[in-house]
Amino acid sequence: MDVRRAGIAIVLLSAVVVAFESVAVEGALNIAHIDVFLVSAIPPMIGGTILLGIQPRRTRQFAARLGTAGWARMIVLGTLVGGGVLLWFDAVSRIGASKEAILGGGSSEVLFVVLLSALFLGERLKKIEAIGSLLILGGVFVVLTNTTTVSLSIGPGEIEAIVSSLILGCSVVYTTHLLHDYDLARLSGLELLFSGIVVLAAGAVLGLLKWPSDANGWLVLVLIGLFPAVGLGTYNSGLPRVGASLTAVLFALSGILTVGAQLIVLVFAPSAEIILPQSVPLAVLGGAVAFVGVYLLNREPKDATAGNPRGAEGEI
Repeated sequence: MDVRRAGIAIVLLSAVVVAFESVAVEGALNIAHIDVFLVSAIPPMIGGTILLGIQPRRTRQFAARLGTAGWARMIVLGTLVGGGVLLWFDAVSRIGASKEAILGGGSSEVLFVVLLSALFLGERLKKIEAIGSLLILGGVFVVLTNTTTVSLSIGPGEIEAIVSSLILGCSVVYTTHLLHDYDLARLSGLELLFSGIVVLAAGAVLGLLKWPSDANGWLVLVLIGLFPAVGLGTYNSGLPRVGASLTAVLFALSGILTVGAQLIVLVFAPSAEIILPQSVPLAVLGGAVAFVGVYLLNREPKDATAGNPRGAEGEI
């Protein structure tokens, strides 16, 4: 297997891991009834600790060079990610993992990243990017469509999913800025760790934490903590192999893969309290339309890669 094919396989593995993570979170919230603050805080802290512990010497060197300003940036990034994840998981408990995945990370988050990048990073929207953005919006509308009344079904869960995408989109743009100065793996580990600490602290201050009453609850939290470490690790491993554009396009499939993960769970546990989209075919159609938009957003115009043998046409 050549490097490119290996990279594609690794990124697809990352998308599958995140799809099952979303379903696991849905189960933790709606079946095990674990507090949303704990589900949003403990697994990222475990995942971040795993990533930071893989190469402890490099982690210590990274931490020593951060300085006061660097630590402040990590806290800001962790706050953005923590807030986004908390809304993301609460949306999962309300509308189900599949609908949230297609509506949020698989579509609207990409749109927000493009718009915020244009605003703060000076990246101008090109014609093909505008078309892709419109397709993403169209996919979102399809996912939101109520087939009974032929109207848009927008409630607290859908709003949380979109707001979560906006906040996480801000974190992506901020991370892009930070990656000019900081190591990717260590930054990712601290991002997970601090996001969990911020959510846990917020829940404690607000008096909203409800600790698990037995060991099973803690075991679920620890097991879910493996997902962010594996998912982020495989995602980052794919970047140097196939490039950021193809990685992002492939990873957007996690939205549709989440529907598949839910169906697999229901095959083995038919009584599981899994919230499927009102119309699975319509949700998949909306996700597919949004995915086409994501694909277009991640294509580079030919003139931007002239003379580069690894340009857009070669990557996708």
